[in-house]
Amino acid sequence: MQYWKYARTTTAARQNLYQPENSVFHFDEEDTIQIRQGRPRIRPRNLDITHESGFLFPMYDAAPETKETKPPPTTTTTPATLSPEEEKRLIEKHKGLLTVQLRSSQMDGGNILFKHENKYGVKYRGLKEKGIPTKTKLLCALQKANVRTLRDGDEPFTTEGMAKYFPHDEVLEGNQFNTCAVVSSAGSLRDSNLGKFIDVHDFIVRFNHAPTKGMEKDVGFKTHFRILNSQILTKPKFDFWGSPLYRNVSMLVWDPSNYSASLAEWYSAPDFPVFPEYFRRRLMIPHESLHFLHPASLWRIWDVLQMFTHTRVQPNPPSSGFLGLVLMLRHCNWVDVFEFIPSIRFSKQCHYWEAKSSDPGCTFGDWHPLSTEKLLTLLMNVADDTNAYVKGYVTIPGFSQISCPKDTKEEEEEEEEEEEEEEEEEEEEEEEEEEEHEKEKEEHPNHIFIHSSKLGLIKENLFLIHICCAQTL
Repeated sequence: MQYWKYARTTTAARQNLYQPENSVFHFDEEDTIQIRQGRPRIRPRNLDITHESGFLFPMYDAAPETKETKPPPTTTTTPATLSPEEEKRLIEKHKGLLTVQLRSSQMDGGNILFKHENKYGVKYRGLKEKGIPTKTKLLCALQKANVRTLRDGDEPFTTEGMAKYFPHDEVLEGNQFNTCAVVSSAGSLRDSNLGKFIDVHDFIVRFNHAPTKGMEKDVGFKTHFRILNSQILTKPKFDFWGSPLYRNVSMLVWDPSNYSASLAEWYSAPDFPVFPEYFRRRLMIPHESLHFLHPASLWRIWDVLQMFTHTRVQPNPPSSGFLGLVLMLRHCNWVDVFEFIPSIRFSKQCHYWEAKSSDPGCTFGDWHPLSTEKLLTLLMNVADDTNAYVKGYVTIPGFSQISCPKDTKEEEEEEEEEEEEEEEEEEEEEEEEEEEHEKEKEEHPNHIFIHSSKLGLIKENLFLIHICCAQTL
């Protein structure tokens, strides 16, 4: 095959290489990763939520009126001289403020006043968990969500001859690890000194264009898997073809569809024109482990978020970070998630490699339902408070560590299958008896044979005759 025919470099030249002619892309002309258009969903009373020390600033306090003579630190390193009592008090204060801010952001994000901003047509008709959800119930619900990738046989890709470019196997199929690290892109990873601990994990997941070079002390240097939103493939600034960030690693690409859209509808109008770049990469580097998430998987995860949340959840897809956590739960015995839950190093810095970035929405979510994701992640956490809030990571048990009860529908289906198997076995036994009976009749034509199935009836009749005769006498 002459691959050079497909190696077109300009966007205009490859615009419709693998894309339907009438495609409409929602964000075709954007040059940077950014939050989708719409009103900001987070409505904190005071966005200056860090104290000059770097710790969380009380949401309901008035903002300081005095001007700062020097800029506040971007992060706060873990205090080295705290006594156990001081550390405990610091953790309790941090937990309280964090919970208040997460709850407030969660309620603002799902406010019914923003119903007209339901871009993806989300209409949740499922059940809601009553009472306080348990760790096991939540993990079992996420396991049932069944995250999967696109593969041959999925329409319309098979009919159009494009399904052959999807990998034949499921993402990470057949792989199981003991410990996995899901490394967020949070600014609070800066000055964390977590790099060595991250690198000792069996499998390490990172997101989008998060770098490691120059930041090894805080984030480590190993990367086994990257989860990429569709902007990474479509915007030139991320250099998907040239950057070493996207080489020698497994990758999973995702792009959101409408909540109830078919694959054909999504394929004709994705959020970003990702399919030409994806298929071209698969054609040029067929041995590369580059998978594409089935968009329905995103909304099944969202359904779980809503199921275990009593307030409305933002009608937008889950974040890459939460997607990475859910995916790793299937393949890891234990998953350590780094700075997804803000530690006492919390800062307004959005990404650890961008010192000048400042956006609280990166933590509390003004587009993704981040606050809901973080609250439910805390529910699944088994790490102690020191690890979660001082060191900066939570630990979630994988699906292999839990035992999920089967729901009523599954039990009924299994019972029906068992009954069908028993009936089939009985029929086979009867057929074998019939065959033996016929053989005996052929061998002994002058004998009278009684089928075993009739013996019970004969014995019953003889018993009745005996009683009748005895009464007559």
